[in-house]
Amino acid sequence: MIRKYHYAFLLFFIAMGLFVSLYALKQHYAPLGGGACNVTATFNCDLVNRGPYGKIFGFPVAGFGVVGYLMMGIVAIHFSKTKDPVIGKMLLALLAGGVLFSLYLTYLEAFVIYAWCLICLASLSSIVGAALTGHMTYKEFTMTPAPDATPKA
Repeated sequence: MIRKYHYAFLLFFIAMGLFVSLYALKQHYAPLGGGACNVTATFNCDLVNRGPYGKIFGFPVAGFGVVGYLMMGIVAIHFSKTKDPVIGKMLLALLAGGVLFSLYLTYLEAFVIYAWCLICLASLSSIVGAALTGHMTYKEFTMTPAPDATPKA
């Protein structure tokens, strides 16, 4: 099923990532302890989202997610309309950058902060799903048809 509707799944994963990032950004500025994912000391979004690694150059990490997912969505829609391989490669580069950034943040959670953010893990799942379906979309939209083997009369 995913092979048949990979572009729809790509947009779904991007939309879910955007939604999750918007929620994480809201939680970044909300009062402490108000998040739905503050379960234990080990699973605590506040600890991850508001700690020393929750901002890059004073900008919340979740804000980078919002901007990134918006860019991915715009480029994905443009790619679906134009089928331009250059735009497709730009989409793949954005998706790869998102996966690498999410893996870096997951590394920080596991080996530096020693706490897990369920919202962050949902974003990781969204970007991995988007990357996989984005690759499938790129392959389909940029495939050149095989030359017609029938002789012309």
